[in-house]
Amino acid sequence: MRMRNELWQGYFGYWQNRFIHHNILTIGYMAWMGYTNEGRGMVVCDVVDPVLPTIDWSLETVNFEQIFIPQAKITRYLHSLELEQEVVIALLNAIATYDPTQAIVTLVIGNGAIDINLLQNLATAPADCYRQVQHRWSEFQLDLTT
Repeated sequence: MRMRNELWQGYFGYWQNRFIHHNILTIGYMAWMGYTNEGRGMVVCDVVDPVLPTIDWSLETVNFEQIFIPQAKITRYLHSLELEQEVVIALLNAIATYDPTQAIVTLVIGNGAIDINLLQNLATAPADCYRQVQHRWSEFQLDLTT
């Protein structure tokens, strides 16, 4: 029997997918803004608050800072995180080949862990995330850090 995502994420501490799902509009906003200004790259979300297994994602928010790292600066950034060389190579390859109009490369740091994702087949493309956040700017002002 396979456990539902919300169960295994809550019990075993894997919260990153829920975090991304909860914040996809602002992550997509940052990805599109970064891409249109600086080209390919990745969105880094640095989660400030500890994410507890008891978090109710429908009611609670998690404070985080996000930045866009352009492709030319990613190698230096990844080395500062002391990631294994194989991980760095795979991530650089993903950044060089992903479709910025349909996908987002994201790195989430929090609770002492680093989670890297290539978000594809998104329900809302990065450009649409950007437009939605712009249209509803007042809702997102406290969530966005550039």
